[in-house]
Parts: sequence; C-alpha cells; structure tokens
Amino acid sequence: MAVRGQRPKFYKTGAIPIHGMKVHYVAGVAYDSNVYLLEDEDPVLVDTGTGMYADTALEEVSNIVPLKRIGRIVLTHSHYDHMGGAKAFQEATGAKLYLHEAEAKPLMAGDTSLTVSDMFGQRFKGIEVEPLRTGQRLKLGKTELQVLHMPGHSPGSVALYDPVGASAIVGDTVFCNGGVGRWDLPGGDLAELRSSVNRLRELGLKNLYPGHGSYAEGDAKMHLDMAAGYIAEAY
Repeated sequence: MAVRGQRPKFYKTGAIPIHGMKVHYVAGVAYDSNVYLLEDEDPVLVDTGTGMYADTALEEVSNIVPLKRIGRIVLTHSHYDHMGGAKAFQEATGAKLYLHEAEAKPLMAGDTSLTVSDMFGQRFKGIEVEPLRTGQRLKLGKTELQVLHMPGHSPGSVALYDPVGASAIVGDTVFCNGGVGRWDLPGGDLAELRSSVNRLRELGLKNLYPGHGSYAEGDAKMHLDMAAGYIAEAY
C-alpha cells in the first residue's frame, strides 16, 4: 500500500480480459481513495481521491489511454476522499461526472455534511453531476456494467457490477480481509450496510475492487464472507 507522500504505484490488474475490459488500479495515497480506470472501447474512471494527488493519478492514467478519450467518471459515493479531485479530473478529461441519485442533489448543493469535507479541512462548494439510477447499465464496449445501490456507508453508495467477469468495484461498502465501511457518518446505517454486504455475497463474485487498500482477484468470496462475519459477530 502506498505510503503518505510517496508517488502512488500504478498497477495493471488485467482482471477481465475475456470480453474486452481491463481494470487498472492507482493506489490511493494517504486518505485518497483508489482510482480505477476501466479500459474498453469507451473507458471510464471510477473515483478521484481528494484531489491532493490528482496530477500524479492523471499522469498515470494518461500512460494507458489519452485523457480526452475518457467520457465518464463514476463516483461510488460523495465522500470527499472519493470526489474531492472530481473537478481536476473533469477539467483534464472533459468527462461527465456520475453519482447515484440519492446523493446527486446534495452534492450539487455543496452539502458539507454528506461529503464530510470538513473532516479533511476542506470547504466544498458543489459540482454538477449526472444522477445514476439503481439498475442502470453502463456500456463500455464489449463490457456492460450494472449499477447496484449499496447503501450503508452512505445513502447513495454504489457498486459497479460486471456479471460476465464476476467482478465488482464496490467503493467503501467492503474491503479486503474482512473490513467494511464506516456507518457512523451522516447518512450511514448499519442495517443497510449488513444488507449490502450480504447482497454482494449472493452475486458469486470472483474479483473485488474496493475504494481503499488492496483488491482481490479470484478469491472475492473469502473477503466478503469475512466482512459478513465481522458485522454479525461484532454488532
């Protein structure tokens, strides 16, 4: 995992080569979320970090695809460590921003409670986003992702699910080695988080790409089972 102040190392995971899409991973530095580049005919970025290391992350992404080819940036939720860099990413790519409809209006209004930007010593003024609907499908080329609503960590958290590749980018709903996202922030809810983790378990995932820390390829079930066990035993 990247250390505070170091240049984040770029990884090509090549997780879903069967039908055209490749997942690329830029590890988050300090409080930054991970950034994922989904490479297909129509590449998509997922999450942007706080923006403190936006130039570095964008440089890494540009080594894979020209930035202007990226037409969409999907935010898994509106917490500042995932969307603080949205403006810089949007300016560099010209892409549209997408966020689940449960959080789109508050984000555009600059709701600092929902974005928890004050926790990062930042004031957030709001930014334009396109609302995502539960069940919406995002076509990247040969790959089509489903938007799954995964509340609990935040009201509008989503997972981007590839049923063919048995893969999902899950934001802060769940992490590798049994971790789960906080539910004590504004809009968080433990019962909803438990339900979201269990719904992810039912998908039969092989590959899991969380919003922080490492990712899992091939053994997603183990990490999801650990997370479910943690919630059940501790709470």
